[in-house]
Amino acid sequence: MSRSTLPLFPTDEGWPYPDSSTSPDQVDDADIDLDALELRVDPHAFDTLSDLERSALFHRFGLRGETCLSMKQLGPALGCTRSEARRLVGTAIDKVRTRLTAP
Repeated sequence: MSRSTLPLFPTDEGWPYPDSSTSPDQVDDADIDLDALELRVDPHAFDTLSDLERSALFHRFGLRGETCLSMKQLGPALGCTRSEARRLVGTAIDKVRTRLTAP
């Protein structure tokens, strides 16, 4: 499957796995193997992020072995307010989404 046709959102056909015949409505969150899903991501998807954005994203979603933190926990862990942490995560998600959907 080419890079531009990977399912990136829960509403995309084949989410969470491109070779899956399960529709998004039939997928239980407990059935999603996040480690396997992370392996399918472009290894350079996080290259455009600042160190703080990368740290915020990895801690918020438990990527690359980091502990998954709530927004309330994330702010102090990054040394900023909760609203700043929320902005960092949002910016990081936008940058990664743009990188993954670029032709």
